[in-house]
Amino acid sequence: MSLSLSGKVFVVTGGAGAIARSILEALVAAGAKVVVADRSAEHGAAVAAAVGGVGLAIDLGSIDGATRMLDDASAAAGAVHGLIHTVGAYTGGPLEGAGAADFDRTFDANVRTLFHVVRAFAPRLRARGEGFLAAVGSEPAVTGRAPGSALYGASKSAAATLLRSLDAELAGTDVAVTLCHPMGMVDTAANRKGAPDVDPATMIDPADIAAALVLCATRGPRGRIPEIAVYPRRAH
Repeated sequence: MSLSLSGKVFVVTGGAGAIARSILEALVAAGAKVVVADRSAEHGAAVAAAVGGVGLAIDLGSIDGATRMLDDASAAAGAVHGLIHTVGAYTGGPLEGAGAADFDRTFDANVRTLFHVVRAFAPRLRARGEGFLAAVGSEPAVTGRAPGSALYGASKSAAATLLRSLDAELAGTDVAVTLCHPMGMVDTAANRKGAPDVDPATMIDPADIAAALVLCATRGPRGRIPEIAVYPRRAH
């Protein structure tokens, strides 16, 4: 199958983020029209201008906010074919030292926002009978453990279970659901700053995550890819 997404409209949430930027560029290269959805109108508009897309300021704190995002995206760019959700947050540190505010922030970012966009998008894609819903997963969502970052691991595992369940509930449609799991640290400015002793060459290139998602988005109903893992280079 051709890796073309010509004429299809994709919404990318967290659109001003480093991983999202690579995803947007890969979607555009595959022929898609893109909507850069970000909580910052200024940052989203800047990225949209750079990739030739539409910028939207969004609030995913409620299902209504996610529904407005879908309505605004459809009005600005046309009927939406796909969503790639990159909104998330990392919380590190031992579980014994975590507080309720850490729990709320982590689960709100990693689970609640995903729940809201899925509730907004899935019914419309089901009604059309086809489409693409994807999110950026994590290594803990695959391994089931995250010592030193238990809240992050638990929230990403919950998000993964949500999407795996949705995939099963969408049986009988051609709405594809994909989780793309970076199996290690991703090479972003924030990660370079937060882990100055880690060689960036050992981090995962965001462009490889983007390429994996485009691969999944261009599969047919007889070759869908519900989960895909992207690993860093092997240690020398």
